[in-house]
This record gives sequence, structure tokens and C-alpha cells, in this order.
Amino acid sequence: MKNNTKYIFACFKERNGEYEYCHKSIHELPDKRVTTANRFLKNYAKGFYGGEAESADGGYYFHGGEVFVEVDSWKFISEEDYHILKLYL
Repeated sequence: MKNNTKYIFACFKERNGEYEYCHKSIHELPDKRVTTANRFLKNYAKGFYGGEAESADGGYYFHGGEVFVEVDSWKFISEEDYHILKLYL
């Protein structure tokens, strides 16, 4: 069986006024390096709502500071888990 660590499961935390949400997603990366995963997730959070994002507090503010998005957690997952989760996320 080949090395399947190039798949990740991520949770992004969103604060929108008094509300907080956890957005869960899975992604396939070009390699299994932690630096690649961190860079990908940072860029994903930065483009979460499109448009202009202001970097602060370990995440990104959108819509004039009304919405905040940050990477809450992530981990490498197997290819098998990736294919199962993509059916539901």
C-alpha cells in the first residue's frame, strides 16, 4: 500500500457577530509535507469569502471586520478515509 499522507481533514473556525461555526473539509495535496499543508490551509482561509481579507489575530477578517476565519485544526488522513469523507463533506 502506498503512502497516503497527502490527504488532510481540516476544520476552519468562523466568527460572525455573536455566532461561531466550524467548517469541516477535506483536501488532496501535491505532497505530504507539513509546510505544504500549512501553506495550503493559510491560503484557503485567506480566500474563504473571496475579496479582500485582512490578516490579524492568526486568521483573516472579511467584510470590514464583521467576519473572522481561522484554521482551527487539521490532520493527515488516509486515502481510504478521504474517499469516505468526500461522500459526506
